[in-house]
Amino acid sequence: MRIRPMILMPAVLGFIGCGEKPSTPDRMVITPDSGSYSRPAYSVDSLQLAFVAQLNGKASIWTAGIDGKNAKQVSPASTWAWDPRWSPDSRSIAYLSDAAAPPDVWVVPAGGGEARRLTSDPGLEFNEAWSPDGSRLLYSGNRSGQFQVYSVPVGGGTPDTLLTGPGNIIARWSPDGSRLLYNQIEGEKTTIWLMTLAGRVRRQLTTEGRESATEWSRDGRKVLYTSSRTGTTDIWIMPADSGAPRQLTQDIRNDWNPTFSPDGAWVAFVSDRGGQQDVWIVADTGGEAIRVTDDPGLETDLVWTPDGKGVTFTYAAGVSQIWSAPAEGGEARQLTAATKGSGNPQVSPDGQSIAFVSDRAGNRDVYVMPITGGEPRRLTTNPRDDFAPQWSPDGQRIAFVSSRGSDDDIYEVPAAGGTEVQLTSLAGDESDPRWSPDGSTLVFTARFQSGLGDLWTVPAAGGSPVRVSRMGTVFSPNWRPDGKAIAFVSQGGAAQGESRVFVIPAGGGRARQVTSEGYSGNAEWAPDGARMAITLHTGKSFDVAVMNADGTDLRKFGTEEAWEILPSWSPDGATIAFQSRAQGNWDIALLNPSSGDIRFLTTTPEDEGNLRWTPDGKTLVYDLTNPTTQLVTVGVEKLLSR
Repeated sequence: MRIRPMILMPAVLGFIGCGEKPSTPDRMVITPDSGSYSRPAYSVDSLQLAFVAQLNGKASIWTAGIDGKNAKQVSPASTWAWDPRWSPDSRSIAYLSDAAAPPDVWVVPAGGGEARRLTSDPGLEFNEAWSPDGSRLLYSGNRSGQFQVYSVPVGGGTPDTLLTGPGNIIARWSPDGSRLLYNQIEGEKTTIWLMTLAGRVRRQLTTEGRESATEWSRDGRKVLYTSSRTGTTDIWIMPADSGAPRQLTQDIRNDWNPTFSPDGAWVAFVSDRGGQQDVWIVADTGGEAIRVTDDPGLETDLVWTPDGKGVTFTYAAGVSQIWSAPAEGGEARQLTAATKGSGNPQVSPDGQSIAFVSDRAGNRDVYVMPITGGEPRRLTTNPRDDFAPQWSPDGQRIAFVSSRGSDDDIYEVPAAGGTEVQLTSLAGDESDPRWSPDGSTLVFTARFQSGLGDLWTVPAAGGSPVRVSRMGTVFSPNWRPDGKAIAFVSQGGAAQGESRVFVIPAGGGRARQVTSEGYSGNAEWAPDGARMAITLHTGKSFDVAVMNADGTDLRKFGTEEAWEILPSWSPDGATIAFQSRAQGNWDIALLNPSSGDIRFLTTTPEDEGNLRWTPDGKTLVYDLTNPTTQLVTVGVEKLLSR
């Protein structure tokens, strides 16, 4: 069953600060934390950035400082607006819009104001470009199956037809405005031509028939283009006046989207030569290409920063968002919407709210939002990371882990907002807080600098933590439903790389081992406390297993080849939800432990995880890695000096 996404939460525009990624030098995200963004364009005076913002199902033109701050919408609301182009004096922006369908060329003041419709033909307009003196706009059009290139006065007037052809024509002004560089499509062949506007004299520059993506150097002496004459797409350069073409890149994978640096000495381009789509640069004289980015996302729309020290591009990447799906199957709903990550959802005891973690404000904080979707409410605001939220049984408080001290400690905060209270301050990292069923106590794990740690409890009202176990290494504690015992996982007594499930009295005492083979993890009590579901690895993969609370009658479910992990019981104990890789990525599957029947709740190309049941057992809430786009700038100054 393929789920159909439906976004519930309206996008809220708010710009963020810098966010570094270790694999990329001087990386900076320069777009807001909601929506999708593309087509970056720097103003000629190097002071502003224009881009397309897609929000609430519509796209419009926005401007901001080159650091992404002080953003504002400059084009009026329409179904779609795209392809912003700055005027030479940086005072106006030309763009395409279907505000008065079909798409036409519009011009709007860069500071905002009334937009003017410059073309009104019945066909489609595209590839608009300012003349160097700012007096005219060049654009392409499609009229009755024929493609034309037009020039129209910016102040309004009758367009002048410059070129006509049977295929898509993409034309570019020369830097001095005296010539046009364009692609000519004839049948299956695409060649590059030059036209001198005085006299409309045309000259063919290439003859191979597989060239495209032309660009002038700023001095007008060189032409940059791509060619697939060798079987793969490579980047070529040639003199604009006379001379032989020269191949800049050569690889068994494809290179495309080339663009000159401001000084013309370097060419940035996109390539999949590293096994994924990344940004590369190469000297205009040729030589070894240098990799700029190394990310699993997709980079497009390359432009150099005005100072030539960086490259800005559109980056499409997967971030975790929170979704819900009916347990019986049906339409899934997206509950959060942001280019920054949201995850680790925790459903409130009354089923009305979700606590979750998001880095939309620049670092990880705890947020609360209605389970039906809506505006999230930020619950923690410390500049350090807060994460791993857990609702108290009465739904009045939320415990969480914070790195705001010298190490990770456990805090709690009223779910309605208010003063945060620190509960632990051991000389190590505390994690995995879990409320006792009566809400009086929290169990947690602590790991010290020696690498060893154990199970501890602390009164929810505050007080001294008490050490419960002495196993050396423990994780994943879970209270038995009656609150009298705690299940946990430990490597104590197991072979290297293995772990076992143990049960210990809540007040401390002797821990009883209940599994004896392979790797056991994630012990989850059934609602009746008589059974456990665990993750078990005894062969080629991880499986979901169910056993009695004392470890007897252990049964494995799933397939030997695929991974099945992180089981979670439904409130009535009749179903176990878990994560499965049987379809090639992480999906959510449902197991009937009585019959052994398994059915998939999701089968999407993305990964689902961190699943949580609502108290009525009708819905599962989970994380989903959902691609969005944002604008990213990456510094290349150090690479250029190599």
